[in-house]
Amino acid sequence: MLELYGSGDPATLKLVICLEELALPYKFHALDLKKLDQWSPAHRSMAAQGEVPVLIDGVCVMSDATIALLYLGESHPQANLVPSDPAEQYDVQALNDVLDAALLGSVNLIGWHRQQDGAARAAFNEALAAVSGRQKAAGWSAVWRDAESDRCRRAEEKIAGGVAKIEAALGTRPWLVGDGFTIADIGAFALAESLPALMPGLVDAERTPQLYAWILRMRARPAVRRALTGAGRSHGGTLYAPPQ
Repeated sequence: MLELYGSGDPATLKLVICLEELALPYKFHALDLKKLDQWSPAHRSMAAQGEVPVLIDGVCVMSDATIALLYLGESHPQANLVPSDPAEQYDVQALNDVLDAALLGSVNLIGWHRQQDGAARAAFNEALAAVSGRQKAAGWSAVWRDAESDRCRRAEEKIAGGVAKIEAALGTRPWLVGDGFTIADIGAFALAESLPALMPGLVDAERTPQLYAWILRMRARPAVRRALTGAGRSHGGTLYAPPQ
């Protein structure tokens, strides 16, 4: 049986949706990211730098959610979650990479900052700093050291860019790549599903009609409904990943 270690965060949500879409049996191990479960010795034996989520299939241990999503799609070709056309395969992978860069860190930053007050963030950062063997933050990871107005403004700009890419990719078609539902939709939805509530001035039916209608279509899928109320979310998991 597949095993998934994660929380309620966007990266974990990608894999939960895919597992539900494929109707695969799996065991979910809930991690409390605020309590630094991701930095426990047991978890670090699978993901040395506290990566979340971790998907295990036999001897295969995957700590990169986008790669694990592709692995699941390609391992079950009968579900057609990965296009058979090579050009569309490239489009799926390229779009997932672009949206991860534009949205993943920024959505987590804004969500975490708004759901935790200053004292809670300071206490978490102090506990995180005491973790031994943790790589020094660099690039977007360094944002977590100062999640105040300027950092959040930059994150909002990155989110706006990602939203524009999704809106443009949808155009007049119902799904992001080709004519059917793929892992591109799964990956993008996990990153964007909270934006109507998190950034209502950016994502709504009037400003982003294609994106908004697509979010509603995604939420109507039975597998997505199960994922949004099941593993990770039902365990009280953190909806936005804290600093690593």
